[in-house]
Order: sequence, then C-alpha cells, then structure tokens
Amino acid sequence: MKQIFYLPVIVCGILCGCASENITPAPGAPEQSVQEYVKKHWKNIASPHPVLYSVKWKMSREDSEKQFAGYQNILKKYAPHMLAEYAAIDQALNWENGTYLRKSFYGLNKKATLKRNKKITGHECTSWAVLPDKAADNQLLLHKNRDTDIRKTVIVHRIHPEKYAYIGLCDIGLLDVTMGMNSVGLVFTVNSGDKSDAYFSGGLDTTQLGRILLENCRTAEEAVMLLQKMISDNAYTHGQSGSIWLIADKDCVFAVEHDTKRFAFQKTENGCVIRANTWLLPEMLPYSQKSVKGAFNSRGRERAILNVLFDSGKKHSRPVTPEIMAQAARCTLIPGAPKEYPPCGKRTVSGATFSIDREFPADLSTVYAATGSPAHTLFLPIPITACEIPSELLDQEHSKKIDKLQAARKKLFSDRKQAEIEAVLRQNHHQARENARKILRRDFSEAARLQVRKMMNAAFKENCRIFQAAFQQ
Repeated sequence: MKQIFYLPVIVCGILCGCASENITPAPGAPEQSVQEYVKKHWKNIASPHPVLYSVKWKMSREDSEKQFAGYQNILKKYAPHMLAEYAAIDQALNWENGTYLRKSFYGLNKKATLKRNKKITGHECTSWAVLPDKAADNQLLLHKNRDTDIRKTVIVHRIHPEKYAYIGLCDIGLLDVTMGMNSVGLVFTVNSGDKSDAYFSGGLDTTQLGRILLENCRTAEEAVMLLQKMISDNAYTHGQSGSIWLIADKDCVFAVEHDTKRFAFQKTENGCVIRANTWLLPEMLPYSQKSVKGAFNSRGRERAILNVLFDSGKKHSRPVTPEIMAQAARCTLIPGAPKEYPPCGKRTVSGATFSIDREFPADLSTVYAATGSPAHTLFLPIPITACEIPSELLDQEHSKKIDKLQAARKKLFSDRKQAEIEAVLRQNHHQARENARKILRRDFSEAARLQVRKMMNAAFKENCRIFQAAFQQ
C-alpha cells in the first residue's frame, strides 16, 4: 500500500472535541508520499550512509540483537505503520532495506554525531503550561524550550490516512516529535527526568512515543492512559533517566513522571504548571537519584520562567499571551546565577508555544514555532490547518542559519526589531483567527470549515512572506 504523508482532509471515526459527530478534523495538509518528502527535505542525512552501533549499553552482540527483535515487536504492536514508513525511507535514500529501522534503534555512531561543544553539560529542557484562567483569549498555552547538542531542528508536519495529523518539532531525519499538537488540539511536551534504578534499552524513545500519542488520542486523559500502558508494556527507553511529560487538551494539563517501572501523574485545570528536569510527584521522589546541584538547577529555571510569566508575582498580573510566552522562552537570567544562564542558553535549539483554542480546537489552534534558539530567531504562528510550510523550516536550512548566529553570539535583530516583527505576525494571525471564529459561530458545517481553512492559510502565507523577508536582510 502506498504510504501517504499528507492528505487534504482526514476522515476518521474519532470526533473533534467541539464538533458534532459528522464533522471531521481539519488538518489541511497537501498529499505527499513519504518517499517524496524524504527526497525533498532529508538531503542532509542521505550521505554519508549511517554507521550503526553493533551493540547497546555494553551488551554482547547477541543480547543487543535480542533487544532489537523486541523493539520491532513493540513497533508492530503500537505503530505498525512506522515499519512501512521506515522501509519507504530506505528506498528514498537508496539505503539497504532495514537500515533506517536499525538506525531508529541503535542510532548513529558517536563519531558521526555533531557535538559542537563537548564541555557543555547540565540541563536539558524546560516546559510550562498556562491554563485558560490565567491566559488571554480563552486559550490554553503550552510551551517547551528544547536544549541539546543536536543542532538540526526542523518542523515535522504530517498525517497518516488512518491517524490524526500533527505539527511538531524534532531533528532532521526523524518523523517523530519532541513536542507537538495534533489536528484535534491535543498537545504534548517531554523533558528528561531523574535518574533511577529502573532503565531499559530495548524500547521506543520519547519522540516515537509522543508521535504515537498524537496520532491516536483525542484527549489528554486518553493520551496519559495510552502512555501508561506503553510504559507498563516495557515499550520505553530513555537512557538511565526517566521522563517528565506535560500533556494537554482544551480543558486541562497532565504532568506525568515515570521511569521504566513506575508511573505517576497529576491533573491541573487552572493556574500554571512549570517543569524542568526534576521529578516533583511524591510517588516518584523516593526513586530519584538526582543530585542536589541538578535539582537546584531545575528549580532555578522554573522560578525564572514563573517570574516572567506573572510579572515577578505582582498582585494584579495581566493575562498571559503568546508574546509573554515568547519572553519567557528568551529568559537568559536566573536570579543569583551567572548572566546568560538558561532557560535560554547555549544548548537551546528550538522552542514552541502551542495555543489550544478552547472553542474550536481542531480549526483555530496554533503553533508558535521557533526552529532555532528563540533568542536568535522569530516565533512564526502556524495554524493547525496549515497547508504549506516553508521548505527551509522542514529541511533545517533555517535552523542552520540560526545556529551559526548563536555560535557566533550574534543577533540578526535588535530586541526591539524582533518584537516589532513578531507583533505583526501575531496580529495578522489573530485577526484571521477572530474573523474565522465569527464564521464558525454562525455555521459549523464542513463548507464553513473549508472557508475558514482558506482564510487561515492565506494569513499564514502572508506571515511566511514577512518571516522570510526578515531573514533576507
């Protein structure tokens, strides 16, 4: 069967969160096969041929291959369509059949992995959610800053004919995501958690698990239950560290913490949730092997974000907007710590604010995406119904340019100019969204939704023009 990467309309039996049963989600993506996509956007990984590990975790070759067989069985159980995609990728890159599958398990040889600065150590990601009672425009906002030595950030925008569509961010050469939103307004981010005595090297990594959640779940509760099932089924691996997830729909956010044996979650319906890389839930704390220094690192980043979001705790704080989320994403100072310290630091390679529209989540939700350090690029509003995303955001050309600026400690824009451009982008998107909202309130038919999709895509096309022009100066 031909694997479809994009489709103009998704038809499925799972309902839109705000719609009647005969209304389908609206991903608005053009049709494109996996092979076509890979040939167009993955030029940077086609050569050289990947050099794979022969063993994992200092195991024997025989034990490694046994785990590899178990890994394939997990994919067959939870995401058999990925196996077909992996085979299609081999064809597209002229690789021997089974190469991409082995790459997804063993990874690349360390010598072939880009390490810009081996001395950089410490934190990874910081995620935060602001619930509708504290956010502007009846939105639920969820953000992640990603910190890693891998500099190849791209947007992933895809659909399988029997799955929900999604938009997210990840590394070039992957169809999975480190953070993302699906076509009915479900969002997740994932951070590295504490080390513990429970780890396993034969499961799926968090980018694969996150993609499975987006493709199959309508609500945050459904996603948490599926994630728990996969963890209990030994389907997860993340080195010696556990993970921390924020999973949200239009009504709530779940904070999830786990390793390979234990799983805990907490539901939040108002206020905010801010998480770095340290477990907080009482069920998981007894198993943490986190150092005191590491714990304080996380607490400091979380406090720095809190100060930006809520104006340092002033009594009459203003509602949190995507603009304020962007300011938090660019925070470079923790009180009492050296200047230019994270959350937005040397290893920050991307960020995204996911704005879930509570009235029409499948039609008017938005991804404000920064493919590159937020301090050095712009947040581009991408409607969940976007059709065409600029190629340079899909094939790492933009993030390569931003990485060079970041490495040279240069900025293309002054802070003022950056704010001015983003204000125009947000205003264009906001105006189109509110005009679209008026239409959907009057008429929530498929025809009206198609009209709205065209409106949102027209505004996005204009914003892409402004975005691209800003970087051609």
